[in-house]
Amino acid sequence: MKEVDFYILSKDDVESTMMFVCKLSEKAYKMKKSINILTPNHSFSEKLSELLWGFKKESFLPNTIKISKEKELSNSISVTHNGDLLGDSDVLINLSDQDLGNYKNANRLIEIIPNNEELKKQARIKYKEYKESNYDVRSHNIK
Repeated sequence: MKEVDFYILSKDDVESTMMFVCKLSEKAYKMKKSINILTPNHSFSEKLSELLWGFKKESFLPNTIKISKEKELSNSISVTHNGDLLGDSDVLINLSDQDLGNYKNANRLIEIIPNNEELKKQARIKYKEYKESNYDVRSHNIK
């Protein structure tokens, strides 16, 4: 059964969201999981990519911004704003409002929800849809 995790953040700013994505990415990367990150737009992808490369002083998270169907580097995190470019992965972190439908490309989907009432409302709809599709859905409040 596919897994979906909703992480509801306590803050509603882009920097907090990006830092949380970096922490999740680091955890999955250390577990040798393949990771796709779907962002809202190219500018967001560039900022997140830069942050992943310099996430910690003592380490970095290798990543590529995917803008075409070309194969990315192995053992690298793939960042894109174009859902059509998503390849297979163990983990898909969704920061966009794109409809992922039946997300066949990942074993685990992570939805990041900033502390914003409109975004929470949209997340409730997604949560219900995933539940109705018989996914294993969990919710986590992040302080």
